[in-house]
Amino acid sequence: MVIDTFLESYDFSGKTIIPFCTSASDTIDNSLHIFQELAPDAVIAQGLTANDTADIQPWLEGLGYVAEQ
Repeated sequence: MVIDTFLESYDFSGKTIIPFCTSASDTIDNSLHIFQELAPDAVIAQGLTANDTADIQPWLEGLGYVAEQ
């Protein structure tokens, strides 16, 4: 609900949203449709379920937001 309210409250036209979460039972893939529905004019980057910190650096590198080490 907090994410819904946030996305509905601002204009994300032309902005990039980089979704991530932690979850013991589900992946972010099941929630990405919410971003697309509530911010249809935004670019939605590949999401990450960040349960393992070792996954974060490669994910950001793949998105082009940090240089490969």
